[in-house]
Amino acid sequence: MTVAVNPAQVDPVQDRWRDAVRKDGRAAVVSLLDSTARLGRLAAAEPEDAAATLLLGADDTTLAAFDCGCLDALLAFRATILSLTGTAFQAALGRLVALVSIVRRLAPHGTVVDLHRHYIAWNGFFENFVIDRGLDLRREFWRILALTQDEAATAGLEPRRLMPLWLAICGESGGSGQYDASCLRVALLGLRRLPLGEAFSSNEDFALHGLARWAASRNPLKKDFLREWHVLEGDYPHGPGFWPPRVEATVAAMEQELFERTQKTGAPRKTFPAAAWWREDVEIVTRSRSPHELSRSVQPPPRERLEELLRRIGEPFAKAKPALDVLIGGHRRYADATGDVFYLVRTACNVGMRLIEKAPAGEREVRGEAAVRLAALAFAYSPTDAFAWSLLLRALTAAGRPADAEQVGWEAMRRFPENPQWRNQLATVLVDDFGRAEEAAALLRESTAQFPDDEHSRTQLATVLAEHLRRPEDAAEILRGAMMILPSKPTPRTQLATVLADDLGLTDEALAVLQAAQRDGAANDVTALLLGKLQRGLKLRGHRQSRKRSEPASATLDLPTAAARRALFRFEHGLADLADVRGFLDRHSPDAYLAYVGDRTGARPAPATTTFALAFDGAARKGSAEALRILIGRARSLDRILISQAIGALESRIEGFQLDEADAGGAARVRTLVDRFAAANAPTPDQRLLLLRDTAGSFLSTDVLRLAA
Repeated sequence: MTVAVNPAQVDPVQDRWRDAVRKDGRAAVVSLLDSTARLGRLAAAEPEDAAATLLLGADDTTLAAFDCGCLDALLAFRATILSLTGTAFQAALGRLVALVSIVRRLAPHGTVVDLHRHYIAWNGFFENFVIDRGLDLRREFWRILALTQDEAATAGLEPRRLMPLWLAICGESGGSGQYDASCLRVALLGLRRLPLGEAFSSNEDFALHGLARWAASRNPLKKDFLREWHVLEGDYPHGPGFWPPRVEATVAAMEQELFERTQKTGAPRKTFPAAAWWREDVEIVTRSRSPHELSRSVQPPPRERLEELLRRIGEPFAKAKPALDVLIGGHRRYADATGDVFYLVRTACNVGMRLIEKAPAGEREVRGEAAVRLAALAFAYSPTDAFAWSLLLRALTAAGRPADAEQVGWEAMRRFPENPQWRNQLATVLVDDFGRAEEAAALLRESTAQFPDDEHSRTQLATVLAEHLRRPEDAAEILRGAMMILPSKPTPRTQLATVLADDLGLTDEALAVLQAAQRDGAANDVTALLLGKLQRGLKLRGHRQSRKRSEPASATLDLPTAAARRALFRFEHGLADLADVRGFLDRHSPDAYLAYVGDRTGARPAPATTTFALAFDGAARKGSAEALRILIGRARSLDRILISQAIGALESRIEGFQLDEADAGGAARVRTLVDRFAAANAPTPDQRLLLLRDTAGSFLSTDVLRLAA
């Protein structure tokens, strides 16, 4: 650790404190935090200043004892603070804030290495204390990590493993992002201070990509962008010719990513406003070359290599694997050298999906495991990528790991509540692999309520009811409702005819349904096929080969937030009681989402509204527009949209979406939800409010580094 203070003679009282540190480091640290230490002339000093002075010139034994004391005190806070209430909680929070300041100032080696090594647990803990811009312990935890990456590398941790974290924070800081604007400086600090190791000589490209990701995602004002750029530029003492080619390469790469990500949206973006300001500032006159030809010693693999691999993807996997390894290795080298991770993540997801889709019967499991590895790689470089979640769920199913697939299904549903596909895919796993048809039916009923125009939710629910729960009357009712909402869709009609004829013996009604489909222009080839079967007196439902179900192996992925989402669902649908939720929470370490579930269910009420999600959910549960309006003062722009949408739901009116740019990240997800609210077949106000509550909770505990293990 480093101590930068004015030298001073240590008096006997202070010397006794050092003795106390050597005897019991944790007790000595706590005495600093609660102001019970006898510090003589330092009695009025802030704990971090007092600690810095007391340890100036201390021997290694004292420093090691202090280090252990800091870590032990942090662990004690993690174990107990969320069980406190009232003034006891507030006092403990003040001591925790002081301890974080001490660790940030002095960086005791063992403590900061533990923060790095057990990042998931610590981030989940500190995320409980994002109260406002002035008190954001998650941000200060990130700052500690940014400042101590070299210490983590010397302890044997992967030197650049936090690069994707810093890039993700850049893209979500300020504006309509998930994080406060002050987090941008922390993330850029993290990129600038990535350990160089033997493979890299500088971090300029990484910092440039972080700044570009922020500018393209959050659309800052010109003065704000140029301020951040000039701060970054000043951190690297280079001549005037150094920056133009690197800035142009970074901007062009971000423009290409923007276009490829938005080209299918109907409103593709080819650039972003800050691109012109940046080029102008560094006096870039022309752009005659592709981004990958500009000041890059490492290039990504050419697209032709991917196309060749996809043409050969149906060959035996052993023959295709060498080309796959070369392709992914090339993209990984480019991402590691530049910070431009888009092409690596996209390629990993695309190839992983094709591996599964083109798998011969005898290779399904081995290709599934290969796709799992590709999904883990995508997560390692882009922690919140929805396509990686979709790949992982399908890959685990193909690999014969249904318990892990179920966990991923619950987790994806938790993270992306605005998309019904996750409920549909999870329901398939629950029925086919575990035989839990009642739970699947409850899941799909919720999906049909929240997404009334989602055809697949309705037809899948009818399948579960008719074929697994032997409730054909209920299935027929669901399908008749689907026909009313989706009159042009053939599938609800053909499925209704099948239920009527095969399960209820009502062949005349089935015939009428199919003939009406032809008259109404809602027929397809299946309609004609079923009509032919009816006329020949055959069963309409084809033989379905059920998936062979064996006793599934235990899950190997560690996703307590997924289990928490399932516990919440089961409790709110009467499939579990409060004791079940309490038992689950007691078995897991404190985490922001688990704290949210504890408060939402009443199993473990939060001691204070320490996150926006807790405050928003509490106000929404009250059904009070006034309680929601009170939150606006402390809310970021994205949070304010959730608040305005919730007020609109309570007042049974539709609120527009107030952000201009929302094609990525959390803002894009909320935009999707708001568009659903304005659709012709929108969910009811109660269901809108429930979706908004789920969305607020979805922004908690979003780290997935454990998946790459």
